[in-house]
Amino acid sequence: MQMSSVRINISLPEETLKELSRDVEPRKRSRFIAAAVKKSLKDSKKKRLAAEYEEAAAEIRRVNQELEGAISDGLD
Repeated sequence: MQMSSVRINISLPEETLKELSRDVEPRKRSRFIAAAVKKSLKDSKKKRLAAEYEEAAAEIRRVNQELEGAISDGLD
């Protein structure tokens, strides 16, 4: 499925543009940049989710420890 495109202006370091021009044909640069941005966003999302899951797991461990203490207090 083809999504509609929007034209934007971006600035790149000169050396990055030289490398892009060397490696990617002129008519394929927009697609290349879009794919690179999409991949970067996906990677960022994965890192953010991993951090959120780790934070949630730490909270679950903390609550479990508190509950274990409360349960064992009642069994003495």
